[in-house]
Amino acid sequence: MLAIVKDKRGSGYAIKEVEIPRPKDDEVLIKVKAVGICGTDIPILKGIREVPIPLIPGHEFAGDIVEIGSKVKDFKVGDKVTPAIVISCGRCYFCRKGLETLCDNIKETGIHVDGAFAEYVTVPEKVVHRLPDNMTYEQGASIDPVASAYHSVKMASIGSEDTVVVFGPGPIGLYIIQIAKLEGAKKIISVGVKGDEERLELAKKLGADETIISNKNLFTKISELTNGRMADIVFDATGRASVFETVLSSSRKKGTVIMIGISHEPTTANIAQIVRREIQIKGSLCYTWQDYKECIELVESNRVSVEPTISHIFALKDIDKALELIDQRKAIKIILHP
Repeated sequence: MLAIVKDKRGSGYAIKEVEIPRPKDDEVLIKVKAVGICGTDIPILKGIREVPIPLIPGHEFAGDIVEIGSKVKDFKVGDKVTPAIVISCGRCYFCRKGLETLCDNIKETGIHVDGAFAEYVTVPEKVVHRLPDNMTYEQGASIDPVASAYHSVKMASIGSEDTVVVFGPGPIGLYIIQIAKLEGAKKIISVGVKGDEERLELAKKLGADETIISNKNLFTKISELTNGRMADIVFDATGRASVFETVLSSSRKKGTVIMIGISHEPTTANIAQIVRREIQIKGSLCYTWQDYKECIELVESNRVSVEPTISHIFALKDIDKALELIDQRKAIKIILHP
């Protein structure tokens, strides 16, 4: 089969033919129909994030089951499915507390084990979710980022009087906006940087009440939009360490900051303001099995719309072109078709 393989340390990858994997007793073999390029995939391909070598990345995907292991009970050949990324052990302290994303023995598809930048992939039955017949493969491949956004919004406990600021109008930020609107946020402000004008326009169409290009007047604008109080809840969906201080300063006293973007660089910040203003900071990682299930229903019912975020579709073999657009910041979400 054709696959994108991270086959060496440092920057780079190979597009080559590899053996089709065989499912273990508790696994299914999926023919990949659509797979999204996630912000997590980029540092893997560039050699910034350490992963086992060789590795096939890719974890936002949907497809059809073409083979099942001998112990698989709940799925059959022909099922249209999308798997969750987290493969938890089910035995450690955190798994038994229902916190599978914090599993002590966590494995993630496309990060620790081979993923879906390929024509076929195997995953354990326990992470697989069946898709409705009327859902497209592109929608199915979008459930993972929707669920990541959903998990962070649930963590924020948004109230009807809350003003929400979302830094980063990428796919996750755009899904946070839609879900925060569903949760009843009073006002939603989307913040981007110069060059994000089109993304911010899309943010408005998807539910943002206001948009801001971040500059020296950012705090003045947020203050004006919140009657001087600043934001009740702030989401950082940028994945940029340099934004942390700005995110903190956008929060009101006793406000909540949700960190969902993953940075690969250290940051510095004035921690004293966290103490003096009693800011609550929470990290949000991936999602639970139940989050994923609920997000399939949100997308199926069109309460969360994913199609506007899909800016490009390429064949898997043309991943070079896709990554070039991402580097140039000319794409929002790119879907690959193996």
